[in-house]
Amino acid sequence: MTIVTYFLLSGIRPPGEAAGRTAVFILYPMVLFYTNARILTNHFFEAHKYGQWAVLAISLWLGVAALRVWTELAIFGGNVLSNPERTVGNGWKMYLVTVLIYFVLMIFSGLYQLLENRRELEARHAEAQLNYLKAQINPHFLFNTLNNIYAAATLQHPRTADMVLRLSDLLRYVTYDGQSLLVPLSKEIAQIRAYIELFQLKSENPLPIYFEVEGNLDDRLIEPLLLLPFVENALKHGDVEINPNGFLRIMLRNEASKLVFWVENSFDPHNQQKDEQGGVGLENIRQRLELNHRGRSRFETRIDGHVFRAELTLDF
Repeated sequence: MTIVTYFLLSGIRPPGEAAGRTAVFILYPMVLFYTNARILTNHFFEAHKYGQWAVLAISLWLGVAALRVWTELAIFGGNVLSNPERTVGNGWKMYLVTVLIYFVLMIFSGLYQLLENRRELEARHAEAQLNYLKAQINPHFLFNTLNNIYAAATLQHPRTADMVLRLSDLLRYVTYDGQSLLVPLSKEIAQIRAYIELFQLKSENPLPIYFEVEGNLDDRLIEPLLLLPFVENALKHGDVEINPNGFLRIMLRNEASKLVFWVENSFDPHNQQKDEQGGVGLENIRQRLELNHRGRSRFETRIDGHVFRAELTLDF
């Protein structure tokens, strides 16, 4: 902007005068714009001090316009197109034109700052809401896992110590990595496997739980704790432990431009003692996707008889 202004002025004025006028043209509008936006709008208008804001805004508007005109008259004898011999007439005309231009600039700077403040508030609200959702998932995950360990300890299960160790590893991931914006996909998958192993430790016999991964996991980053709640939900609401025909199937396919993850589990639709199918965990996932992946994700759930399926597709 400065270079363009100087280039235009240098075509009709000497280089020294063109440089001086360029400084005046740039400096005063910048002072007006940012003083009105950062100080008056933020500290007075946004604080609902409308009377003080009005007095200060008018003073700034008319004062900077007068200072701009005085500077041009004192240094250059008039504006870039005026006749220096007619200083008085030029001064009033310059002031009226400058006042009108600066009035538009005042409106624009105020609106600009108000819109910027609203965008910042929306971003902070979204971040706070996302952190709240993550905080909901963590205790939910911990509560379910502690229930599993409690059941094993009550029965004096010999693998209780291993379960506590697994839980320690998972809590480390939830506590530290869970606060990150992104983690390697391989790390999220490792925690899913650890959670499944933790669940398997309760049973004397291997449970029909199948987890298949396709694609190259290198260099793929994902939001932490985005996939783990799918498995947690399936193990909590499914009947893989008590149904001889029960199952849990997990599939992750990582492609160049998208990631597909689905979890399918058997359940008893007549047994509602646990919680309604697809409870806290999946609802949080929906909200997190809406906040962070709007337009770049598809999340579907469906029930087919005794089978519940949740599927997530992320576009990259």
